[in-house]
Amino acid sequence: MNNKYYIQTYGCQMNLYEEGIVCAIMNRANYTRVDNEYEADIIFLITCAVRAHAEQRVLGRLNVLKHLKHSKPDLIIGILGCLAQNYQNLFNSNDGVDLVVGPDQYRKLPELIADFQRTKTKQICCELTLENYEGILPKTPSKVTGFVSIMRGCNNYCAYCIVPYVRGRERSKSKQQILTEIENLIENGVKDITLVGQNVLAWHDGSLNFLDLLKIIDKIDGFERLRFITSHPKDLTQEHLIVFSSLKKFCPQLHLPLQSGSNRILQLMNRKYTKEEYLAKIEFARKLMPEISLTTDVMVGFPTETEQDFYETYEVMQKIQFDYAYLFKYSERPYTKALALYPKVDKVVSQNRLERLIELQNKITKQKSQQYHNKVVEVLIESHNGKQSLGRTKNNKVVIINEIVDVGKLYQCRIKAVSGWTPIGEIIRTDEQIATKDNIVNNCSSPNKKEEM
Repeated sequence: MNNKYYIQTYGCQMNLYEEGIVCAIMNRANYTRVDNEYEADIIFLITCAVRAHAEQRVLGRLNVLKHLKHSKPDLIIGILGCLAQNYQNLFNSNDGVDLVVGPDQYRKLPELIADFQRTKTKQICCELTLENYEGILPKTPSKVTGFVSIMRGCNNYCAYCIVPYVRGRERSKSKQQILTEIENLIENGVKDITLVGQNVLAWHDGSLNFLDLLKIIDKIDGFERLRFITSHPKDLTQEHLIVFSSLKKFCPQLHLPLQSGSNRILQLMNRKYTKEEYLAKIEFARKLMPEISLTTDVMVGFPTETEQDFYETYEVMQKIQFDYAYLFKYSERPYTKALALYPKVDKVVSQNRLERLIELQNKITKQKSQQYHNKVVEVLIESHNGKQSLGRTKNNKVVIINEIVDVGKLYQCRIKAVSGWTPIGEIIRTDEQIATKDNIVNNCSSPNKKEEM
């Protein structure tokens, strides 16, 4: 039986999560995943269509796979995800693609494979539905970190964004399915859990909202850290930030896409907040959680963007001092309202603006990293390479430790140096040692005397 499949995934955390969905569906149908494409009978590319560059990477990869198919004629190649949804009619009989499957139709993969093997006819299945993959536990490798999708789709229709057209309308996964997936991750050794969705702040299940969900998850035993991505600035309130700061497992880390620092451009983008509102939310977040790590997405070259608009973005980034920023040039996407906006910004101008922002952010990120020197931080170890261990602080800063320590454990580390952007740490003590010492102090101290540790 030709039942071995290989997966290569492009794009966002949602696609990485859905790789696990595809694996669960295929394994349930008695297919076996392999890590080498040359051993595979079926190759899936899980794709992204948010930016043109992501599409070009997949199409380039497809050209390589065509040559593999010449030497292995029975090889089945499937394009899955957002690119399949966007360009379902682009793939022709000579492109080497056998399956074109949108992100809502993964349950049908075994059936589509059987139909192709029987008919040798390209199978295209890209209907958008309200699929949430309830009842499926994603197949995830045993790692320290893991993702849980709590919602899919988007209702915001930002003028540059293709997501509502390839992912469909916003819908929330049930609380019970989310909790089941979290318990499954914990059983597989995951200590750091990230909730993902196009706009997690909009999650709801009956009378429960996102804050209710966080409070429930925060009480679950067996894992250490809770994160989420992504949030829309228009939906973030002071109440959200107050609750975040009160949760035991919440990691003081917030990814809040700015996109532009110009109110005129924000309005054209249909973002539904102003620069001033965004700055006020950042100020309040830092007041509640001084240690919070802030990251963002910023776009340059949006249609009609002037040098003044760009300067306002530059100025906001200088003011906020993001820990990290994902910086992009505007990319035309089908169906979006920005296609009809003129004048377009010259590509050379856009590239120049992007390079100026990258230079600024690189300086800020380096300065932020240097501030860790000599600090003591709590690090959760995620992996090691035989010589060094890699861990992460609660606010998502990667730390390298020059010794092998236990993966999945918490350690107190002193940052002895910073190499580029990366802090280099030295182990001081483990979480078990901390708990033991705290117990000794508490048991030996009189109620009215606080001893120094």
